[in-house]
Amino acid sequence: MGDLRVPDLNQVLIAGRLTRDPELKYTSGGLAYCKLGVANSRYFKDKSGQRQETTTFVDVTVWGQSAEFVGQRLRKGRAVLVEARLQTSEWEDKQTGQKRSKLELNAQRVSPLEWDDDRAGGAGGGAPAPRPARAEYEPTPPPMEEPVPEDDIPF
Repeated sequence: MGDLRVPDLNQVLIAGRLTRDPELKYTSGGLAYCKLGVANSRYFKDKSGQRQETTTFVDVTVWGQSAEFVGQRLRKGRAVLVEARLQTSEWEDKQTGQKRSKLELNAQRVSPLEWDDDRAGGAGGGAPAPRPARAEYEPTPPPMEEPVPEDDIPF
C-alpha cells in the first residue's frame, strides 16, 4: 500500500464571553502575548422540561498584534469568536512536585462579536492602554508555520 499519511487537523472555533480582563504582557524579546479566559454556555431542557445551562471555561493565549488589540480594546464580558489550536501546557506543581498539564487554546485570531462599547465594559474611545512591563514568566511562542510546497498537497 505504500506510505499512508493520516492528516492532522487541530483547529478550534469557540464563541463566548471573556471571563476577565485580558492580561497583555511582552516576552523579553518584545513579542506581545495576551492571556484571557472565555466562557461558552450551552442551554438545553432536561427530562422534566426545565431549562438547564452548562458552561465550559477555556484558557486562551493570543500572540503578536492580535494580542495587543485584545489587551488594549477588549474587556471582561465582551462576546468574542476565537479561532485557535489546542495546546497542552505542562508544569511541575511547586507544592507537591507532581507533573501537571492542561489543555488550552493558542489563538490565531480573536474577533469581537459586538461593538457596542456601552455593553460588557467596552473600552471605547480614549487612548490605548499603556504598554505593560515585560513578564517574569514567558510562555513558549507558537512555532512559525512553514508553507507546504504545492507538490506535497495530496490532491
